[in-house]
Amino acid sequence: MRIERVAAAVRELSDRHFNVLRAIESFSEKGLLVTSRELSSSTGLSEEYVARILTELHRYGLIWAPRGRPSGYVLNYAGLDALALRTMASRGILKSLGNRVGVGKEADVYSALTPEGMEVMVKFYRVGRQSMTKYRRTRSLPSDVSFYLGASKAFASSEIDALRRLSLTEVPVPQPVYRNRHAVVMQRIEGRILAKVRSLRRPEIVMEELLKAVGAAFRSGVVHCDLSAYNVMVDQEERVWVIDWPQWVRPDHPNAKDYLRRDVRNVLDFFRRRFHVDVDPDEDSERVIASLLQV
Repeated sequence: MRIERVAAAVRELSDRHFNVLRAIESFSEKGLLVTSRELSSSTGLSEEYVARILTELHRYGLIWAPRGRPSGYVLNYAGLDALALRTMASRGILKSLGNRVGVGKEADVYSALTPEGMEVMVKFYRVGRQSMTKYRRTRSLPSDVSFYLGASKAFASSEIDALRRLSLTEVPVPQPVYRNRHAVVMQRIEGRILAKVRSLRRPEIVMEELLKAVGAAFRSGVVHCDLSAYNVMVDQEERVWVIDWPQWVRPDHPNAKDYLRRDVRNVLDFFRRRFHVDVDPDEDSERVIASLLQV
């Protein structure tokens, strides 16, 4: 569902609509379908009134009934988007939502404005979005859908935790602004994804700066765990920014050194292949890691 339609729903629906939607969210978090009778009991609204609200929420595409309406409803990503946008607007975090500026396997990123006029990015996590589509088609258990909604919230929480830690250090990351549910608001970075960059004036320097960021993050207590050219942005001055931190671990994690080694190897391998930098990922990884940890 297009985010513009969700934003329109946020503007048009009443407080009572959102009270019901939050109640559905509570049931969905437990992997449960919820009926109008149960929602009437939990919200204090009449069952007839709740049924009318459910019809309207369903028409907006914010909820769905995997086993048919009489069996009950569950929240979907559009509904989760609406709840997050409503909260961020009411708390003065966002004034308006702009165009989609990035799309990945597990998240969509949009431009946005704060009430103060600051340009920011909003990342909406959508873990398992293809599986969610499959569940719509097969009417699978709502507990499966609950897992993905919960995972998206967990990813958002993990990412802003990493950004808050690293924003106080020398690691080049977007400044965190706010997090609600599965949505993370952060500083907007003007640049290109490294994987899409075909030429650099100083590829060796860019590679060195990226590796320094990896080392600085490790010394600050964070290992990225999923670093690739798709998780790095480069601005016009060829400064690097490391993004996408939901899977980070602490250096005392049992597999932290293996994750660090993989991150470093990915960096070396990319710059060797794309920009013909004279490095050997297999032979140089350990040397690079040792030098980074000694700084």
